[in-house]
Amino acid sequence: MKLRLSLLFSLILPMFFISSCKEESSSEKVINLWIFNNSPSPLEDMNKILKGFHVENPGIKVEVTVLDWSNGFSKIVLAAATRNGPDVIQVPSTWAASLTDIGALMPLDSAAGIWGNKELFIEGARETMKPKNSDSITSLPWFLDVRPFYYRKDVLDSLKINPKLITSREEFADALHKIKGAKISINGKVVSPMAYPAKNDWNIVHNLASWVFSAGGSFLNSDLSKSNLLDLQTLDGIHFYLDFVKNGYNDYSNLDKTTAGVSSDFDQGKTAFIGETTQKSMYLDNQNFSQANSNAVAALEYGCIIPPTAKKGKPGKYFLGGSNLGVFSSTTHKRESLALLRYLTVQSDVQFHFSRISSFLPALSETYNLPYFLENNNRKVFQKIVEKGVSYPAVSVWSSIETDVLVKRLNNIFNIIAGSEGKQWPKIQIDIELQAADKEINSIISKDIQKRQREKVP
Repeated sequence: MKLRLSLLFSLILPMFFISSCKEESSSEKVINLWIFNNSPSPLEDMNKILKGFHVENPGIKVEVTVLDWSNGFSKIVLAAATRNGPDVIQVPSTWAASLTDIGALMPLDSAAGIWGNKELFIEGARETMKPKNSDSITSLPWFLDVRPFYYRKDVLDSLKINPKLITSREEFADALHKIKGAKISINGKVVSPMAYPAKNDWNIVHNLASWVFSAGGSFLNSDLSKSNLLDLQTLDGIHFYLDFVKNGYNDYSNLDKTTAGVSSDFDQGKTAFIGETTQKSMYLDNQNFSQANSNAVAALEYGCIIPPTAKKGKPGKYFLGGSNLGVFSSTTHKRESLALLRYLTVQSDVQFHFSRISSFLPALSETYNLPYFLENNNRKVFQKIVEKGVSYPAVSVWSSIETDVLVKRLNNIFNIIAGSEGKQWPKIQIDIELQAADKEINSIISKDIQKRQREKVP
């Protein structure tokens, strides 16, 4: 890996140069924090969060850099290769293993043992702290991302559907069936039962994950050594999710839409149910709709339910994403960096403040004891999802598995489904794609195992 990083450095250094060197006065130390676009105004919002840190630590100044999602990973890799990067860095949970593998992150075991032991954080997020092939904790959970289901109260009320009784996938399908059959028309448009985006949407795996996890399946086996895609429980979750199109609950037209398109349809009252991020609630709660737009769901009332993805009588398990924070291994300000890490991850008031600004959820368990979560029905739902959340496997090959295999093959599947409209359901072709994905995943894992074995040879 060191050779590969050196080669990468030699190729791209002429095109790109990052310097984390800052002129420091004798009385003040400057530490650099790299983050991504986590809120409406990421730089301004982060600086608001850091005001308290600067008060508590008058000898430390934090300078924030906002990375772009499109090239942020390559910038971090370059910074690791040159040992010329930030002091503290946002680590998307699916990148934690990869960045640990290349030595970008400093071990945090001693710090975690003092003020960040694993029990402080939501259980589902703990797996990403110490990746599979690491001997150490290398990052701490910062914030979480889940996908509750939003519904239109007026539609459910008109059909006397009690959302509190929609706790399983069978009950959810029954509700969708009633909505489809009723053909409720609002402002001259028939309300569709549900909608999820498909082709060319970056959420394509996240939207499927809860259905797989709740069916008892997984993308990799328990020791993360091979694909679990063809496991019967995994296949059951996948097919149940795809059958929403087959049964006419998710219209074929939605397959060409992005999350933004489906979300906009919900705002305009076209759809009864969608699965979305918790950022959706902030948008709906804060919108000031005009009289001309009074048919929008926010003007009517919406509600949230736990994703109804489990079989009746079975416990559900749900997609859990988000980001961690780590200390860059090349930092020359270890003590100051750990102070910032502690401030952002294990202080409930700071976690709460960031959650309010970003609408992502806290990773620190005790934050959910605040009235903000306990006294609001929708946010109670968010908490319950978080408590049963499942992170993606903490292995360095996961990014490749997700992007190069699952996204690609699911896109193929939805293209096949879109082309079958009005024809026989293409189950055979769907299964062929899943078999191909299974083979590709196993190939990626096998190559990674062989590489690691070679690297152990003197």
